[in-house]
Amino acid sequence: MREENVIWRTFDQAVQGILKDFVENQSDTRVIYFNGWRGFGASAVLRAVADELTSRRACPELRLDKVIHIDCSTWKSRRAMQRAIAVELNLDASVIAIIDKADEEDDFSGLDEGSRGEIISVANVIDRALRDSRFMVIFHNGGGDYIDLGSFGFPQFEVFRANLMLWTFRRRFQGREDYSEIKKKVNNTHFFAYETVYDITRSELLFPVLQKEATAIAANYPGMREIDSERIVHCCLYGLFLYLCLPKHLENDSSARASTYWMCDDIIQGDRAWEISSVLSKEIKWDLQPSLLDEVRGGLVESSSDNSICFERFKDTYFNGHKTSYPWIIITASKNVEVQDMRVIDAKSSSYFLAPAKGYNIPIVLADGLFNQSTNLHVLQLSHCVFSFTSPPFIGCQKLRFLGLDHCKDNETTKQIDPRKWQFLHSLRVLGLIYTDWYQVFSKEIAHLIINLAELNIVGPECWQCIGQLQGQLPDIHKLILDGCGGPENIVSDGLPLSLRSFSFDGYGPASKWTSTVELPTRDLRPDGHIEKHIKTSTISLKGCTGLENLFIRQLPNLVELDLSGTAIKILNFTTMVVEVPNLKRIFLLGCEQLRAIKWDLSGSEIKPNLELLCIDTRPGIEHPRPSFDDKNKSFRLQVHAVIVDARLARSLWDPIDNREHYDDCSFSIHITSSTVYSGVDEPEGTCKDNIVQQSDQVSLQQQLVWVGQYHDVLSKVGDTPMESFPQPPSKKLSRHIEIAQGCHSLESELDPNASIPNLAYLLIDMAQSLHVHDISTSASMPGGGRDWERLKWCHIERCQGMEMVFPTDTLDFWQLETMWVSDLLMARWLWSKGSDSSYDSLRHLYLRCCPRLQFMLPVWASSFPNLEILHVIHCRDLHNIFVLDEYYPEKIAFPKLTTVYLHDLPMLRQICDVEFKMMAPALKTIKIRGCWSLRRLPTVDADGPKPTVEIEKDVWDALEWDGVDAGHHPSLFQAPLHSRYYKKQLPRGSVLR
Repeated sequence: MREENVIWRTFDQAVQGILKDFVENQSDTRVIYFNGWRGFGASAVLRAVADELTSRRACPELRLDKVIHIDCSTWKSRRAMQRAIAVELNLDASVIAIIDKADEEDDFSGLDEGSRGEIISVANVIDRALRDSRFMVIFHNGGGDYIDLGSFGFPQFEVFRANLMLWTFRRRFQGREDYSEIKKKVNNTHFFAYETVYDITRSELLFPVLQKEATAIAANYPGMREIDSERIVHCCLYGLFLYLCLPKHLENDSSARASTYWMCDDIIQGDRAWEISSVLSKEIKWDLQPSLLDEVRGGLVESSSDNSICFERFKDTYFNGHKTSYPWIIITASKNVEVQDMRVIDAKSSSYFLAPAKGYNIPIVLADGLFNQSTNLHVLQLSHCVFSFTSPPFIGCQKLRFLGLDHCKDNETTKQIDPRKWQFLHSLRVLGLIYTDWYQVFSKEIAHLIINLAELNIVGPECWQCIGQLQGQLPDIHKLILDGCGGPENIVSDGLPLSLRSFSFDGYGPASKWTSTVELPTRDLRPDGHIEKHIKTSTISLKGCTGLENLFIRQLPNLVELDLSGTAIKILNFTTMVVEVPNLKRIFLLGCEQLRAIKWDLSGSEIKPNLELLCIDTRPGIEHPRPSFDDKNKSFRLQVHAVIVDARLARSLWDPIDNREHYDDCSFSIHITSSTVYSGVDEPEGTCKDNIVQQSDQVSLQQQLVWVGQYHDVLSKVGDTPMESFPQPPSKKLSRHIEIAQGCHSLESELDPNASIPNLAYLLIDMAQSLHVHDISTSASMPGGGRDWERLKWCHIERCQGMEMVFPTDTLDFWQLETMWVSDLLMARWLWSKGSDSSYDSLRHLYLRCCPRLQFMLPVWASSFPNLEILHVIHCRDLHNIFVLDEYYPEKIAFPKLTTVYLHDLPMLRQICDVEFKMMAPALKTIKIRGCWSLRRLPTVDADGPKPTVEIEKDVWDALEWDGVDAGHHPSLFQAPLHSRYYKKQLPRGSVLR
């Protein structure tokens, strides 16, 4: 690798120098790494090179077919990088759809965005798109680790290949001289270019870098393209000013709140100011090493001291013939501040940050009316100051939009509030009270004036006193921070606006740094949990805050109930969002339409052993009443009620259900549907011709025979009344119930029992006691996976028009299954497929209706159905056998408890059991058969037992085949059959009664 400390004194020199090197050294230089000026400006130079090449004016000698600009300076993940490549190459929308689908899958799996990798199939598409072209890649690697582009589908960048690459690790606004570390990471680079001398604060370098970065930021976000890039440059400089000048000895680092300041200072304006400022906060993050920091500070900042007070501001700058002044001032004092001390400040100044000087540990007393002359003041941050809370020194600042008070105290010189003087509250958008008991602002006399407040940050043990006064007072609040609050017993959403997007309640206190206008600080920026405080809050309800998407709750030992119903929470993470709440018992997530996952594993919350109730409902547009919960019923330690539209959310239910000490500790009712009606015991409406069969069967066979005598002339033409009503399906849900119904999403993938993470299939096979599947269009069957359904007791499946079989070949034993009720499966050919070694030892009731293509019900491999009592099958056109022999099993299959057989409208049925084995039913009492014209055999009965009753058409009875008395299979072993008057001859057209 060739290394060179290049002498590029300006931004344009760097751009042209890189292009020249590529042209002049094509034979041995394919990959150039540019490190910038001591790490600064590299990202902007790469953008300028990309712009130059895509203009089609530069370097025709390179003969490039494509210039591929991959901007990942703000690093997210390898997946996001692959998306950026696909967009840059303008790949087909189907490729983007693959990435979207993978991201959605990872959302439901709870996988952090930063852990998402590239997709092989997309890499193959990228490879095909680049295989026959000559191109240059310009790559901003903001991830900090070397990335082999070959894994994304790029050909190798070797000397004998024609493709080129220019890249850097350097992010926006970063300056570091860690060359030795960088060199270890620049594998396969042919030329390492860097600069270590030039002053980056000179206009020929700093401002071109800022302008190029500002233009790139605006271009990356469609909603920002109408914003003048000069405003974004001002945001960059504002952030740099705070980064350089804010006192480092204060407890809270206010520089991280730059996005809030520049919005309140009117640099970013308009209806979307909050959204745009939040985006900019992610892009504008200064990171300069100490030596470079001092150099930049010396070049840009001017200081003046007057009577133990220091004022710091940016120097005026000149660029492209324009002079620019910056109205931001840092004030540090080692004495009390009087009105005359502020006269040195220009009245046009818009942002003040006032704090004690380093080493001065006495609060600064501020004179009354101190800021009366600051008519343009928009942002005011006061730290460790003393002033009158009832007549504050900023009371006359009518343009004030940001007010931050950190460890400020009341001098108690004035007791009365004059509401007429507090009109400045009208313009206030952000209020921060950090260990400052300035609760007069929430008094009845003036609280109505703060109606435009968008962010409220209250920190301190006594802040709970004002919470009750806030109800209904903040119609436009976006962010509510209650960190360190001693806590009211209940925090409820009554009175909180729909606009609330962020909520934080950290029992340990405030974060050391803040992030954007909307997002909350991550856990690593929060205080360490060394000092425990007694927070008495037991209930937090943010129900109905439809915009809420950011949440942080920590160290609330008495929290029992958390209600996030109706919020926009996407992933509820008990690792990073809700932690150290060991007594949390009830969680409500009703109406959370955007919910994708709940992350339980590796939780620091320690809630799973104590959790008693989890309620989820993700259906859109309906009322979501709370399910009933018997707090006195301790038979189950956890109850789960879930109605989920997307079956993938069931992945999040496995952990709390499975991680119980005993199986019986948990009950659940899980409904996978988008329907507004998901339960009930009403008899469903069939899809076949037997609707009348569902009528109540209160009419006995003897009554039917009487009717035959009275109306034989009619019945000889139209037949009898229905033989037997089909029974109602199981209606009583068991303690662990799952229902799958119409409108559910992603069902087929979640029925895969071999998935790498527990999903719906795991819950069905390992946990469910009762199952109801209905009105779904998928052709997928229930999961098999070579596992036992050990706990399923009843199964109810109906109106699944695309289902071809209920249980696949690799389904094993159903040890506890007692009732199987199946209806209206128009495409199904079998319930259990052949080759499944399933046991049905507990099966008692088998009901089947309206499955016209069904060929058989159960493949028989066991020598006995020891508990089967009732067999009821109707309207199955193609059914040849109910039980078929599977491979080489015994010739006789015993049904020792079978008492009742109902068979109706089964025109192809020849016998109940396959011809290869005999059906032994010694306890048989009743056989009712109608419309089974091909039937040739009945079960073998006990010759010494009571004779079963038989209802059957005469011509069917006469056609039956028998094995003889000795075999227990003879007409004499049955009672004399009752023959119905129903015949299959064609009915006349029209009414027979006319």
